Amino acid sequence: MADKKLKFPTPPDLVGKNIYLRPATHKDVANTYHWFLVSDPATQACRPHPFTTAMEAAEAYQKREPTIDRQLFVIIKKKDSVPVGLIRFFDMNMLNRSTEYGLIIDPDERKKGHALEAIRLLTRYLIKTRDINKVYAQTSGKNKGAVALLEKAGFKRDGTLRHHYFYDGELHDGYIYSLLRFEFDQ
Repeated sequence: MADKKLKFPTPPDLVGKNIYLRPATHKDVANTYHWFLVSDPATQACRPHPFTTAMEAAEAYQKREPTIDRQLFVIIKKKDSVPVGLIRFFDMNMLNRSTEYGLIIDPDERKKGHALEAIRLLTRYLIKTRDINKVYAQTSGKNKGAVALLEKAGFKRDGTLRHHYFYDGELHDGYIYSLLRFEFDQ
């Protein structure tokens, strides 16, 4: 039997029509950290985030022990192998078979379908390989792009976290979205 060479450096389940996902390295973190900074970090998280340099963020990522309950992937365009985003799952809970998502797309690559395809690829992968029943995400109500993306991906709004995000001198509501296995249209 001849050796098969992978066309993309990742499992076949993580290859989509236009993108593929591969595990991130500390170099990826360093090279994409500016996406977070130019995306207005206060709208990206409900917890304070220490500002660091790209190299400090990469070093911190490199020092983290690998675990099965979280992983960061780079979203890469198939046609030119250019990274266009990052997607991660974290806080995986195998008792209730759920995990949370985080996502950031290069501001120059937004609204091109990369995020939606990445969510679908990672969801399918986690359902098939980890027996996940629910994926969920939190976002600020001010983040209209994230709200639209989650709803387009089939996520349902589970609830509102009142005055959960502090941004621009005001408190704003946050939303929790989830997608259950039986709702996922593969």
